[in-house]
Amino acid sequence: MIVPTITDYFTPESLNQGGGVTMLAQEPADRKALYLTNQHGHKLLKMLVKSEPHSQLDKHHAQIKLIPYGIKRAIVWKDLPTDPQLVTLRDGVDLTYHGDQKADQSPKVHVKASSGYTTLIDEALSLPADVDVPVPLFSFDTGYANQRPLTNAVTQSCHVAPSGHRLAVRFDLYLASASMDMQAFFDSMYFFNLFWTQEYLAAAQNSPLTSGLIIAPITFYPMGEYQMVVRRSLAKHHGRPQLQFYSNKNYYAKLMNRPTAWHDAQGKLVWSTMAQDDARLRAERMATIPPEN
Repeated sequence: MIVPTITDYFTPESLNQGGGVTMLAQEPADRKALYLTNQHGHKLLKMLVKSEPHSQLDKHHAQIKLIPYGIKRAIVWKDLPTDPQLVTLRDGVDLTYHGDQKADQSPKVHVKASSGYTTLIDEALSLPADVDVPVPLFSFDTGYANQRPLTNAVTQSCHVAPSGHRLAVRFDLYLASASMDMQAFFDSMYFFNLFWTQEYLAAAQNSPLTSGLIIAPITFYPMGEYQMVVRRSLAKHHGRPQLQFYSNKNYYAKLMNRPTAWHDAQGKLVWSTMAQDDARLRAERMATIPPEN
């Protein structure tokens, strides 16, 4: 059996001269906005992140605003028998992911238009300012919009994540705290989450772990108290550009309760879960840290 290596998750064009890849990157500047653009620099989606205080707790939570450019539909996965739901996005609408600002309201994703609000996800994952691993938010397929000519370029000072490929591209978006312990994250099972697309959140698809060939370093963009994390891969979808939202409330359980199998030093097949493997990795890391005087 051939055991895949980390380079197998990336396109051949992503390989360095030595045969390796640059897996992760971090933008040094802190910006208020992040744009996703196509291969020509045409605007496709704008994201704004602001931090809001909780109404009763001494905590801040993120609110994410999405402004689409020419994106007319959203696919919604709610872990229901009727999945997926197709939502038409009219001109002039924006979408908001509310983290957890009020004690009597659950985190949710909704569409805001002049006619009022339409809720897409009623119980989403909370987004506290101290979230210590990147958590999945949504995905975006450029479809044929990756071929649009440059008629709406980014002109302001902000983060820009271009599709970076001539073919249709999938963006997977995550959020993390700006102060997260990056080394602890690298030494955890949550690190491997960034190498899969977000389909494992869709029960209607049997929660598969799929990758898609990654075409650029997975990039962390500082935005105030938070970081937006962007993963770009070659897409299976080549039609209309579309947003996809998932029921991510049980993200930690969906990811960490998955069974895993590995061979120990004696070659014996050992079964565990990703949560158990994560605890083992963290214990091994703690054993290497010298005690404080």
